[in-house]
Amino acid sequence: MIFFYLLILLIFILFINTLLLKKNILVNETGDVHQKFATKSRVPLTGGIFIFLGSFYFLNDGFYHFIFFLFLILILGVLSDLKLIKSAKKKLLLQIIFILFYTIFNDVQISDTRIIFLDTILKNDYINYFFVTFCILIIINGSNFIDGMNTLCIGYYLLIISIIYYLQLNDVIIIKNVLVFYVLIIILLTFTLNLINRFFLGDSGAYLLGFGFSILLISIYKWNPYISPYFIILLLWYPSYENLFSIFRKNIINRSAMYPDAKHIHQLIFFYIKKKSKLNALVANTLTGLVINLYNLLIFFIGLNFTSDSKIQILLIMINIMIYSLTYLKFFNFRYKKNLSIVNK
Repeated sequence: MIFFYLLILLIFILFINTLLLKKNILVNETGDVHQKFATKSRVPLTGGIFIFLGSFYFLNDGFYHFIFFLFLILILGVLSDLKLIKSAKKKLLLQIIFILFYTIFNDVQISDTRIIFLDTILKNDYINYFFVTFCILIIINGSNFIDGMNTLCIGYYLLIISIIYYLQLNDVIIIKNVLVFYVLIIILLTFTLNLINRFFLGDSGAYLLGFGFSILLISIYKWNPYISPYFIILLLWYPSYENLFSIFRKNIINRSAMYPDAKHIHQLIFFYIKKKSKLNALVANTLTGLVINLYNLLIFFIGLNFTSDSKIQILLIMINIMIYSLTYLKFFNFRYKKNLSIVNK
């Protein structure tokens, strides 16, 4: 039944892609700065639609509220991809409204952070809802930031769902009412179609992945309180830190955090690989995503062996932050060393 549904879904999305390409609607020629790092071919931005339709399989399991809010997030992402909503402030405001309503309506809270002071504050329901909303916002927009290289964003979440499936198979964690194997197959299919340029995620796909996995991982921790909350943070460290670091570096140069640029770490690594290897843009693009996710796979593999040890998880998070920051500095200097030398003169 699962594979029949997926086959129908696959045929449907490929049909939709054909229509969109003929009509030149919802394709990757929107003028976004990150698009110059990818293929020059016209590719539909329908990854989010594919993921959303895949979630319909859970309708019979009572996930009506979750799927409804997924739909709201999808519509926001599609409107962004179509440039019908251009203002970053408007998109952020709508994200806050949707996520806050979801957390309140479904009573999504984080009750144990292993930090006494923070846990005391979070006993207030309203503060907790806003805290959860803030965390999910960071992940959603961080996911959108890392969606600049082919397979980088979807590959990252493929790693996460693979880790979750492994832990479930080995009875390390219990997951209620979620068919993790099915989610794994959906993400794997999305990864494959993204890899061969059948579609890109677009804002809609990045938003859905960030929102969906945030809710899933918060729920997993709620169902399995013996695992460390920092293991959950470790799994989401990259999009989270990418977002926070971007805000920090833009503030340093007095630029709005909502101003898009091409100075994210994956774009700097792409430039380095392309410059040093002489590969064409598409190959260098895909290789960049692969290299970053291979690093994350290594970190996840280490963390996998210490799921309940907060000290190890915090250490791994700190190592990631240090390596990210030093790597960013190295590749930023390589990319802009000529401009920096002129400024120094």
